[in-house]
Amino acid sequence: MQLSRLVSVIGGEEHNMKDTDVLSLEFDSRRVTPGSLFIAVKGEKFDGHDFIEDAIKNGAVALITQRKLAVDIPQIVVKDSREAMAKLARRFYGGFEAVEKIGITGTNGKTTTAFLIYSILEQAGKKPGLIGTVYYMNSRKRIKAERTTPESLDIFKLLSDFERDGAEAVVMEVSSHALSLKRMEEIDLDVAVFTNLSQDHLDFHRTIEEYRAAKMRIFSLLKENGYAVYNIDDPALREIEELPVLNKIGYGLQKEGDIRAVLTEESIDGLRMEIFYGDKKYPVASGLIGGFNAYNILAAFTVGCALKQDPEIIIRGIEELKGVKGRMERVVDNIFIDYAHTPSAVGNVLTALRKYCRGRLLIVFGCGGDRDRDKRPKMGAVASERADYVFVTSDNPRSEKPSDIIDDILKGIKKDNYKVIEDRKEAIRYALSIKKDDDVLLVAGKGHEDYQIIGEKKIVFDDAEVIRECLKSL
Repeated sequence: MQLSRLVSVIGGEEHNMKDTDVLSLEFDSRRVTPGSLFIAVKGEKFDGHDFIEDAIKNGAVALITQRKLAVDIPQIVVKDSREAMAKLARRFYGGFEAVEKIGITGTNGKTTTAFLIYSILEQAGKKPGLIGTVYYMNSRKRIKAERTTPESLDIFKLLSDFERDGAEAVVMEVSSHALSLKRMEEIDLDVAVFTNLSQDHLDFHRTIEEYRAAKMRIFSLLKENGYAVYNIDDPALREIEELPVLNKIGYGLQKEGDIRAVLTEESIDGLRMEIFYGDKKYPVASGLIGGFNAYNILAAFTVGCALKQDPEIIIRGIEELKGVKGRMERVVDNIFIDYAHTPSAVGNVLTALRKYCRGRLLIVFGCGGDRDRDKRPKMGAVASERADYVFVTSDNPRSEKPSDIIDDILKGIKKDNYKVIEDRKEAIRYALSIKKDDDVLLVAGKGHEDYQIIGEKKIVFDDAEVIRECLKSL
């Protein structure tokens, strides 16, 4: 695409302007190839402006920057290069109007709901794509995700790949960071889902009100005839119902919504529920474990209805999903791992496991470093209250001292039912060594992650693999 046509959507000050053919867009100088337009984006750790020389050396033919730099190639200076990147990506790749796009936000349940919707779309023959915390994937490829919602340019590249592979629909997890950092600005959603709201990411958003406001932005991405799908049992209900959105569908288990459900059976083998939609009742059997997953199933069912899918196809999709990596994943017998890393998520998982537990309920968990400190004692409190014994350990300490994070967690523990073992592998090993046959053990916080971040190092660490390894030696 010609540079002049491409950059006409962003405005800005033009310098050394001359038309040239742009073959690709990049914001990482290492990915630049001859013919690329390089967009200098300021990130949390790195500033793209510091890598301009590398981009030019690799073949960049033009630059988007936020300040004028002394270079000879065309340069457009804009106020916000991240915002410009989203507009450029849409101009370059198109808006994918023919592809149904479903975005899911909320504190808990995004990943499982996304996989459920993906499974429904597969049953509907839509050859879907999925962008989320665990993978970016379709039926032909599976890429390990670097972040829940990638930068706007990468989203458009994925949409392009999915469309090329025949996708008629794409489901995306949408983080509050992505909504705040304008990664989704140029995406038009057919359906926006809000699962629930509880405390998380207050290191980034500062207050729960800012966090809620960020999450609510997902509804501003809806097409005019798009659908807002939301949990009527969540306190965010009132704010969502006041939104000027044409189509809204509420779902719930406690209140009477457009779509409601009754959980009829909950066991360690899965859930059975009845979903009421219109004047009909639909029985659903799912292999997902934990009563809280009834909400995720209900959200996915509601999305299917918003997309005008046959309820029988929706149910088939729900029942085909046997589990999600790192989400209430049963590693062996009654030993589970889960990504729960908020007070509400830890509480939900422990409450669910208590129902299946004939002996003691044990938990191994820690909290991430350089993240919301306020939730640490709250996680300690809920773990201590709902489990019989708590092993407090390290998660991803990042730049913080693990002992400082653990001290924050201990401030919330009021009972004498805990032990501190800073080394996560040793904590898991010890918990396994004292676990009796009837006990249930939950290792929480990392779920699907196969690494641990200590300082600047990212080391291999997979809770499920560590559990299996430790069991062999016990």
